[in-house]
Amino acid sequence: MKMQQNKKLKSLHLLKRILFVFAFLNFLDFSFAENENSKLANKKTALRCLETASNYIFEKNWEAAKSQACFGIAYDDSISDLWYLYAVSENALEKTKAAVLPLIEKAIKNDSWSNYNRDNARLLYADILCDTGKMSESLDVLDSQPFLYSSDSEFIRIKCLYRLKDSSSVSKARNKIDGARRIYPSDTRFPLVFFKNENPNDSDSTVKRLASFFVSQLDFYLQREPENSELEIYSALFSSGENKNRILKSFTAKGFKHPLYAQEALSENLIGEQEAVDYIFDFADEKIDYELFKNFILRLSENDSCDNVKKHLEAFSGSFSFDIDNDGIENLIVKFSRGRPQEILFDENQDGELEWTVQCDFGTPVSGYCREMKMNFSWANFPYFNYAEFVQEKIPVEKFNFVPETLRWSPVLIERDSEISEKFGFDFFIPAVKNDGQKLNVAELLDCASDFEITTSSNEKIRFVLLNGNIQQALYYSFDGTLYAQAHFENNIPVFRTVDFDKDGIFEATEFYSVDSEKKVNFHSLEDERQVVKNLFGLPSENAEFYLRMIQIDRNKDTIPDFTEEYLENNGKISSWDTDGDGKWNVRHVVYPDGISEESMFYTVPEKNLVVVKFENNIPQKVTNGKEEFFVYKDADSNFYWLLKNNSFNPEIYSALAKNAKLELDKKNVQGFSMITVENETQSVICIRIEKFDFGILIENENKN
Repeated sequence: MKMQQNKKLKSLHLLKRILFVFAFLNFLDFSFAENENSKLANKKTALRCLETASNYIFEKNWEAAKSQACFGIAYDDSISDLWYLYAVSENALEKTKAAVLPLIEKAIKNDSWSNYNRDNARLLYADILCDTGKMSESLDVLDSQPFLYSSDSEFIRIKCLYRLKDSSSVSKARNKIDGARRIYPSDTRFPLVFFKNENPNDSDSTVKRLASFFVSQLDFYLQREPENSELEIYSALFSSGENKNRILKSFTAKGFKHPLYAQEALSENLIGEQEAVDYIFDFADEKIDYELFKNFILRLSENDSCDNVKKHLEAFSGSFSFDIDNDGIENLIVKFSRGRPQEILFDENQDGELEWTVQCDFGTPVSGYCREMKMNFSWANFPYFNYAEFVQEKIPVEKFNFVPETLRWSPVLIERDSEISEKFGFDFFIPAVKNDGQKLNVAELLDCASDFEITTSSNEKIRFVLLNGNIQQALYYSFDGTLYAQAHFENNIPVFRTVDFDKDGIFEATEFYSVDSEKKVNFHSLEDERQVVKNLFGLPSENAEFYLRMIQIDRNKDTIPDFTEEYLENNGKISSWDTDGDGKWNVRHVVYPDGISEESMFYTVPEKNLVVVKFENNIPQKVTNGKEEFFVYKDADSNFYWLLKNNSFNPEIYSALAKNAKLELDKKNVQGFSMITVENETQSVICIRIEKFDFGILIENENKN
């Protein structure tokens, strides 16, 4: 019978386990299904956003398309089409290529397409790569499988090949143009890219043949694109004789304007030099390509027109653009004022994010910003730095002030254009980009600096005074500019720091530091160590070569420390209080490095006997008063300890007095140590608070009843 009951119990236990596992698996299935349903619902919402965004793209409502694409991405960021439409919208809204590039890269990287946008995304990606100087990468994108072949892809390939500049690539570009003119006869991009990248004086037979063909087809092109003024003026550049004259007259009759017209019309005697000068300065007063402008004015021969150019340039307040790498895209812009450079802007890879900017005072660089180093800077006597300020997210701002004429650095030089200066009889200056503009390293900055400043996240400032690259002193300022601390250094290690905690102008606290370069001893917790470094240098760090050895505080401003705290290894410490200003401690508390033992010491009043309380694990174990041993009684209701000479004491009788004593000690609100006298109708007690321990000593008082 008993055996049957045991079997029945085992069966019940087994059944319970099976039911539990079944229920658990059902829960997992339900959770998984719920999660999958949520993902499916999000994807459906994202696809609806994709459809709406596509409609907005078709309507060229770019803002609405962008909004819908972002909305869809918020629901499901794995759909490549949404990222592509986001990129297309931003591109159409003329956002920088630097802003568009990561969006199209995300679309391609996800490689999860719902519609037919994959090849279009590759085209946009390749075009941006080509325009930002990554021609080989652009060709790889176009030529990877599946191979892209269309008018768009061929146009991008041709741009890449021309920009690679080597003879083989240029030859391939010409061959592709030769093929494209047959396959895409109406696409005017091909003749225009040819004109912009070739020289009309080139004797190459292929160049001559293609140029002749494209010029002959100009009327055909203009029938389809009558407003294509750029193609018309470039056709004139590659024409000659009566045909050139006809094209130029047609161009100006339509009201078109282009800086090339001045030199071409002048060469055909359609306008005089004075008119040509006025014509080209209409562009220069806004912005004009410097090489085009320079080539034009150097051809002038009449004295009046040369005088006119000189007059304009001496007071010039327009802008010149430069194509530093000769890829057909401007990447340096110089704004002039009173005939001298005023502002210089350099975008090396033409992605819309400036590598650096420089401000000038009548042509002399005075300040600027470098994006790569996130550095604001100024020159005292160009090219010698006055200061450099580094601004980065989530870390303190650093500003270096330099000893005059020690640190020489500049991304640009201001040079005299000898050809223009000699032809027109005055000094004309333009910037020249330095190709060796190396990054500045910290050692170089420190060696040349007189001091450097740190602005912390709380907007406080620390100024480090330097000599030969070594820190001599640090001055600490609050957000309102008040000096509240000063630190002195030796060999870049802090020796001591004085602190004005209450901002009354008196430095009541002194912190002393010692070297522990090998980190053999653990003086502080990791959190405390990071805080010490943050106090000194503005940024929390660990593994410092020094540690905080001692703090002294003079609260009553008599130049004698009222409180001293010394730090021992393994988080031990000695805290001392001088209550009578004689330079000797009256109260002391020691936390020993073993992490178990502690001692509190103080002198009784008026006998001035030394009382020593020894603790283990926060519990008083032994008390001595001079040579006498005291008894310790814990209050019945609180962590208050009575120190008495006899062992007949009943703590419950004095519980109210202990409570009153703790209340009075709390009112003092002094960190670390307090000593007061508390009385009731029959008894007086000296109350001492040392660190986290409260003690009471009953005073024999004959006046009490």
